[in-house]
Amino acid sequence: MRILMIGPDANSKGGIATVIANFKQHFKSENTKISYLATWKEGSLARRMKATLQSILRIRPRIRQENIDIVHVHMAQQGSFYRKSLLILQAKKECRVVLHMHASQFDVFYKNSKPLVQKYIRYILSKPDKVVVLSEEWANFYNNLTTVPVDVIENAVQMPTNNTYNSDAKNIIMFGRIGERKGSYDVLTAARAIGKQFPDVRIYLYGDGELDNVATQIETEQLSNVILGGWINGDEKEQILQNAVLHILPSYHEGLPMAILETMAHGIPNISTTVGGIPQVIQSGQNGVLIEAGDTKQLEDAILAFLEDKETREYYSKEAYKTIQDRFAIEPYQQKWEQIYTDIKNKDGNK
Repeated sequence: MRILMIGPDANSKGGIATVIANFKQHFKSENTKISYLATWKEGSLARRMKATLQSILRIRPRIRQENIDIVHVHMAQQGSFYRKSLLILQAKKECRVVLHMHASQFDVFYKNSKPLVQKYIRYILSKPDKVVVLSEEWANFYNNLTTVPVDVIENAVQMPTNNTYNSDAKNIIMFGRIGERKGSYDVLTAARAIGKQFPDVRIYLYGDGELDNVATQIETEQLSNVILGGWINGDEKEQILQNAVLHILPSYHEGLPMAILETMAHGIPNISTTVGGIPQVIQSGQNGVLIEAGDTKQLEDAILAFLEDKETREYYSKEAYKTIQDRFAIEPYQQKWEQIYTDIKNKDGNK
């Protein structure tokens, strides 16, 4: 089979780019070949617009030239939806389409859209041959918007050979976009109490987003234990993971965060919230801790209790590593996608 995968450039920032990078690096099959078409590239507005326009102009020629069987479209909300909707309409004229939804707030996007836009959203969701989502919660939502079959395939990550977690490490880390949706300001609220009881612990916020606002609050409140680390990847990320005792992600809306899977794969326990697909990964009190989004006191208490108990840290680490190894590793993920592709290709005979 020949698959054309559509989404942001693999070197871009964000969870979807990470998923695509994992496909490019780890997906290996004798029966399935994947090629890639970038709809988004980091940089100036002109660079981003150029990537989008080129993808729209090139998709049908690429499908014909490469004899593509299935176009695999990665989509989120807002701008991502509008860009990919045009590509889906183009692709459907040539071959079958699987729509891979990563949106963390598509329910909010849909609810806040005008009736005509809602109608267009439902129309676009009726076009793919299959919709794939990250959790059962999201499957229930999309099943109310489309009659197209909706399947759940959770994200996956490459497993390190060994669990190298250091339970005596002093760094708490947070990966992803920095801002209100991810709960970054809730972390700042909890930071003062953490600093008082554990003055040698540092909280590193890694990512882009509302950096100026967060930096201003850190300075105003004199939170010397909170550091903005910028966007990181590659070898730098590996070093950060080796020195992390805990990953926190007190998000208000999510799909299934790659940051949680990546850190748990390194044996790093997580404190996160009961939103999106997160409860499918973190079993509170077993391999990490779940709190309610927006409850800063609960976040503070959970972090303090975690730092006070080395035995619990080590237990969570062992179970976190095992969870990813058993359920979210790349190899079974690839097998699920190969089955999806096969089912779509064989549906009523190939188009």
